[in-house]
Amino acid sequence: MIPPFLKPRALLSGAIVLLLFLIACKKDNSIPDGEIQVSMLDSVNKIRIAGCTCGTDIMLSVPPLSWNTFLLKSAEAHAKDMYKRNYFDHISLEGTSPIQRATAHGYTGTMAGENIGKGYRTIAEVMAAWKASESHCKAMMDARYIEFGAYSYNGYWVQEFGK
Repeated sequence: MIPPFLKPRALLSGAIVLLLFLIACKKDNSIPDGEIQVSMLDSVNKIRIAGCTCGTDIMLSVPPLSWNTFLLKSAEAHAKDMYKRNYFDHISLEGTSPIQRATAHGYTGTMAGENIGKGYRTIAEVMAAWKASESHCKAMMDARYIEFGAYSYNGYWVQEFGK
């Protein structure tokens, strides 16, 4: 007589449970939607502190950015708006700019800038794309910016810079 746990049906069920467990435990390094404070801020500050080349321009080291909750809220609103209304632009469908959106979310700084990305799964992917783009790279390296907020939503990424 075959013990119940060795019957083909039991073995198949056990194998399926094990497979589902292994799939659930697989790490893909993707970042969930939402606030990406520590990882994104660290990524940008590593580049700022080390200096880099943006296009053909050598960018010297600049001070690190500090986190700003108002810029986070502006980044969150813009990422969600672009996703929900299916557009991809620094200017909203109503015509608002990054500084106007940041001010509307309580930011009191005198200037704001923005990097946006779409379709990336991880911070490493979107950071590599921004660093490879001269204008996005220069935004990250701009010494005038001292504050930062970032958000990701359904493949839309927004970095907000402020002073």
